[in-house]
Amino acid sequence: MSLEETYLLHNKVYSAGRVAAVSCRLPDSGLVSRKDVRLYANAVLDCLQRAWKPVVERADVVYQPTKVYVVDDGDRTACGPFNEDDADAFYCDGNTGIYLGWKDHVADEDYPKVWAQTYLQFVMAHEFGHHVQQLVGISTYYDDRWDRTKGSAQLEQTRRLELQATCFAAAFLGANQDTLNLHGARLAAYHDAAYVGDEDDPSAPHDHGSSKSSTYWSDAAFTTKSPASCNTWSAPPKRVA
Repeated sequence: MSLEETYLLHNKVYSAGRVAAVSCRLPDSGLVSRKDVRLYANAVLDCLQRAWKPVVERADVVYQPTKVYVVDDGDRTACGPFNEDDADAFYCDGNTGIYLGWKDHVADEDYPKVWAQTYLQFVMAHEFGHHVQQLVGISTYYDDRWDRTKGSAQLEQTRRLELQATCFAAAFLGANQDTLNLHGARLAAYHDAAYVGDEDDPSAPHDHGSSKSSTYWSDAAFTTKSPASCNTWSAPPKRVA
């Protein structure tokens, strides 16, 4: 078996057990300022670190923490300038940090507090999923695959990576559904965030997965609360469409 197969298809994280349920204390913030977004994102990050650390360690990896940077459009990052037109957040493997464009996460009349808070939870959990991929070696072998492919084949590899990050996010959110109060309106808001597909923005590249694929991976891991449900690398192409 090649190292690529070992780290992508048979990674130890898949058999490392459920994500831990931890006690999360999030501020009941209206998310109207940069400070609000920073405090809320850091509170979510604290939950993520405590929940995922034992899983990563059971995969025989030394856990290394990450950090969230709350930034403005055009700010410099370890992976180049932050461009809100490209994304409202991204994970940078250059410094293993999460960059968050705070203005995209404030609440307003069209974006109420409950939805804004829940969406920020999902975004942080998704970007942290990329951190897990980095820690357990998935990102390295994804890079190798990406470098030797092009066109539609390259986009498929990116979808496998992104759908897995969404799936890892769902495992955390499912494991911590009660402490995060993901019920009623908040659960509906989570579904709105997690089920988004590439077809919702026809001008964007088809690199994150369709709503059908996003729903499939999100629902599976939310139920099992485990990265065992997130092996996108062994899935048939129709599951990562």
